[in-house]
Amino acid sequence: MEKRYVEEFFEYGKLRIPSFKRFRNNPDEELGDTFEGRVSAQIATPTGSHAISAINGQEAYVLCATTVESQSLEAKFRTEFGIRILNTLGFAHCISSHISGFVGGIEGLCSYRDNVSINKSIEEPFPPHTFPDPEAWGREYDKFVAVQSRDAFFIKRSKFSHQAEYRFIWFAQGIEKEFIEVTCPEARQFCQAINSNE
Repeated sequence: MEKRYVEEFFEYGKLRIPSFKRFRNNPDEELGDTFEGRVSAQIATPTGSHAISAINGQEAYVLCATTVESQSLEAKFRTEFGIRILNTLGFAHCISSHISGFVGGIEGLCSYRDNVSINKSIEEPFPPHTFPDPEAWGREYDKFVAVQSRDAFFIKRSKFSHQAEYRFIWFAQGIEKEFIEVTCPEARQFCQAINSNE
């Protein structure tokens, strides 16, 4: 990232975290992707098949990192500065405590392929038939779809494979914004500054 953002993080703990929406609308293809936050999935269960095609509508913020430190990657992002995260779980936990309405998060490596659709089979029968009313059933179905399709948030097209991305996603209750800014000085203990010129 740009030098000033690295300095702001290590001086104040300030960090800007974009949303899926922001990534979809970023015209710089190295920093954005029109497929971000989109889900295409086929899920087979003992009681039937489910086809899902959707754009994430939940408030969600995404921090993208890389597992590779190289001059070629620095050149693509046009900077020699960054933040090295030494303890991903500790870092993510600190950030989550500064996100209003935080309800959960996930982190992990991205995978890269030409077909970003998910095809999976699960043994659990769904939908269940024990809910007292359609609204309760609908809420449970929404949870089912969310859990079964979250893998899609870590699948990217092959042309981005050089990024070797590791990402953090924080979910919250509210209306998704382009980005949020958090001030989390305690997260600094899990990080080091990167300046490849030194």
